[in-house]
Amino acid sequence: MLSCDLSRLNVQRPVGAAVYATFVLDLLRGSGEVRVVGPDDAGEAGVILSLDGRFRAGTGQRTVTAVLDLGHLVERSGYRAGEWLAQNWRVASAARRSDHLLAPSEAVAFGLERYLGTPRRRITVLAPAPRPCFRRPTREEVAELRRELGLPERYFLFVGSRTRRKNLGLLAAAWQAAAPSLGPGVDLVLAGPGAGGVPGARDLGLVPLERLPALLAGAIAWLNPSLYEGAALGALEAMACGTPPIVAGTGAQARAVGTSGLVLHPHDADEWAEAIVAMAGHAQLRARLASNALKSAAEVRESRPAWEDLRAALLGAGAAAR
Repeated sequence: MLSCDLSRLNVQRPVGAAVYATFVLDLLRGSGEVRVVGPDDAGEAGVILSLDGRFRAGTGQRTVTAVLDLGHLVERSGYRAGEWLAQNWRVASAARRSDHLLAPSEAVAFGLERYLGTPRRRITVLAPAPRPCFRRPTREEVAELRRELGLPERYFLFVGSRTRRKNLGLLAAAWQAAAPSLGPGVDLVLAGPGAGGVPGARDLGLVPLERLPALLAGAIAWLNPSLYEGAALGALEAMACGTPPIVAGTGAQARAVGTSGLVLHPHDADEWAEAIVAMAGHAQLRARLASNALKSAAEVRESRPAWEDLRAALLGAGAAAR
């Protein structure tokens, strides 16, 4: 039996780490081999699986911890002092004390080996795929959402939280530099929890999951200048909707995007401004990248991890599902 600790995650309206947690839970529930129980019944379980990155100790039980974010080891400027110390302690504790670790990308696995000295045999890469709802909607669906939300015909889109790690200061500088060349018919739209980040942008706040595919598909490009992303799921969701991503070459993003978008330096606002202007002004460039994006997202879905990958991770911790 397996105990999953989700006490700090909202899997009913998942964002951030909760999205990865729902992906892992879907694999578990679809296997038919494991009975998942909550933290209140953890004493009966043979394995404790922590999906929020915090180590959970058990009495005579094996522990598996998902490590999703190593940005504090790569780009310290993305964290306030207290946040950096807390994240540094959590990850180091999980890496040292867990029997096995789950990583959402090769980038995180590499960081665990290089910075924390974790042996590769104690790491299983379980990369998430876009959820089934992320697909290319019809033009009518996109037009209907645009009317409902009062969106312009042409817009760039950022989807994510407003934390310092998301590097929205660079996006604000790039947008200010690009705006004169874009003209009045192109806007910047933000979606996700939190507020603020880019002066003059249209802020939608947290958008319901069922509306995200049409919102993504209607955008010229999906923007993410984040200083570190342990998983490139946001970029893959945009790609699955036929929208090319423009991302910082940090963490898992560069490898996932490949030839489906543009990969830029996380501290060069002028480069970002040039990329935004180029994407808005060259229809052939966008069409080519959008075509590549759809193909790449389909390949990721076809090669998504099977139950056996997760089962091997649990067995790697020395515990079989019972």
